[in-house]
Amino acid sequence: MAVSGISWDKNSGTKSELRQSGRQGLFRRRSVPETPGFPERCWGWLGMHRHGLVVMCLLLLFIVGVKLSLNWVIHRPFFRIQHTVIRGNLHQVDQALVAKAAQRVRGDFFTVDLGAAAAELKTIPWVRAVHLHRIWPNALEVQVEEQIPAAYWGDEGLLNIFGEPFVADYLGELPHFVGPSEAGPEMLQAWNKFNHDLKPLGRHVEGMMLSERGAWTLTLDDGSHWLLGRAPNATRWQRFLKVWPELHQNGVIPAGGTVDLRYANGFTVRGPRPVSKED
Repeated sequence: MAVSGISWDKNSGTKSELRQSGRQGLFRRRSVPETPGFPERCWGWLGMHRHGLVVMCLLLLFIVGVKLSLNWVIHRPFFRIQHTVIRGNLHQVDQALVAKAAQRVRGDFFTVDLGAAAAELKTIPWVRAVHLHRIWPNALEVQVEEQIPAAYWGDEGLLNIFGEPFVADYLGELPHFVGPSEAGPEMLQAWNKFNHDLKPLGRHVEGMMLSERGAWTLTLDDGSHWLLGRAPNATRWQRFLKVWPELHQNGVIPAGGTVDLRYANGFTVRGPRPVSKED
């Protein structure tokens, strides 16, 4: 079909102008804004937050200044430990050793290591526990708890009133316990119970042994040995205590003899072992 003519709008321009404007429009549509680099972004962020950064810097400077000031103050000679007060009802503990150990404590009121000082003081013989307290501004209070012996324990040790074993030199009169290492509290409690039951008879326990299998043996003050076995029966025990005065009066239970109470319906008695020429 033939085209008879072309009409142009008077405001549309020539064909060349239209092609040129079309290319420019296409170029403008395809152009991408340039992304700012890292330095520009940093400066922009700093510009937006400069007020907060100033406040943060000032706060950090204040904290550092306070810390340095406190560090300077607490290390002044005025706060260095210069006096030690020792308290405690001490009879066996060598107070001179406690004083020397306390003088070796280093530090000041704020920095003294109380745990290390207490650990060193606890190595002194007869010391059971140590409690340290600061006294403002440059002194220490040392409270010493002394061991109170309740029995000889094994071959060389002692047992305190809490059933705890410890090692120290002692020459006083105490009962002698032999038993497993962890049986101290149990044996001390049993010793008190046995003595309570024997008090009306005028007797008391001077020695006690607990075997690894849990068998009990008592040594009384008259030298007799009572074999109770494991888990002593309370009924048999009380029955024997009732007949003991008569048996003792009639010489049935000689001093130094052995009474075996492990039988269900009675007991046996053996006299003391004869002393041979080799003894």
